[in-house]
Amino acid sequence: MQHSVISYHSGPFATVSMGLPGDHEGKTATRVFFVRGADRIALIDSGLFGGLPALEQAFEELKIARGDLDLLLLTHEHMDHVGNNGWLKAETGCTIMGHPGRADRVADNMLNAKAIVHAFPEGEHFDLNTEYLDWMGPTEGPIDDFVRDGDEIDLGGGVVLEVVEVLGHSMAEIGFFERSTRTLIIADPLLPPFNPVLYLYEDPSVMRATFDKIERFLKERDVQAVLFAHDEVKTAAETIELVNDCRRRVDQVEASMVTHIKANPGITFADLRDKCCDDQNMVREWRALVSIDASLKNFSEKGLIEKRGDGWHYVG
Repeated sequence: MQHSVISYHSGPFATVSMGLPGDHEGKTATRVFFVRGADRIALIDSGLFGGLPALEQAFEELKIARGDLDLLLLTHEHMDHVGNNGWLKAETGCTIMGHPGRADRVADNMLNAKAIVHAFPEGEHFDLNTEYLDWMGPTEGPIDDFVRDGDEIDLGGGVVLEVVEVLGHSMAEIGFFERSTRTLIIADPLLPPFNPVLYLYEDPSVMRATFDKIERFLKERDVQAVLFAHDEVKTAAETIELVNDCRRRVDQVEASMVTHIKANPGITFADLRDKCCDDQNMVREWRALVSIDASLKNFSEKGLIEKRGDGWHYVG
């Protein structure tokens, strides 16, 4: 008997789970979400290219004809969330909707990979294919229509998705709140503790503001369930616990940075990344460079550190 790829099915929602390879294998999956209204069917994110067989099976299991998919709603531009965009566009003719902030990266796989994996000279030795280009299909699926914070997507029969900006992990990330079931769907602003890589954020201040925003939203909207791309469904109370843990982990990254800059005057960017990853027993890879760079800029703006030559010094 064929194993089901549907890991959660409640009301208008059906979650499809796709295992991740490489450093994530056996630890983390990514999930995409079908949302069925009376008039239209949407899919939130397309997942990674290696998960395409699961996506194809999900259409069969849910008895959704490919031509019946109306919308593909993107949370953000990262490779494990847009990997099957091109296939879905070709097979279903769906309208692809997402935030305008990173539309250029969604439309160009190579730009997408280079903009984050090779964002810094210290990351240029990382292979663009491994855990990036090979997670996306051979054809892109650009965004057709843009959505922003507060916009509403009506699927019919009372199923309405409200767009919620959750910036920080990506500076163009959005989630979706379904009002009739009081369900919040978010991808990566809250990463699970078993994630094997250093917490990825592009701006620590924006990331912390999003943690606060999510906590307020959970309480003010009386959220009943939260669906995550890389974690199991949670209650609002469980999600608030995760928010606090995410705050702690971002704080831990920055505390490690300060410790090592003080202890090693003139420490280089790459060495600082390695020491911070080692402190948390995380993989030394390209994602960590993004977070370390973001906090270096933040510390520098506050006058706590300064760069002299190729190294960083604590002056605060």
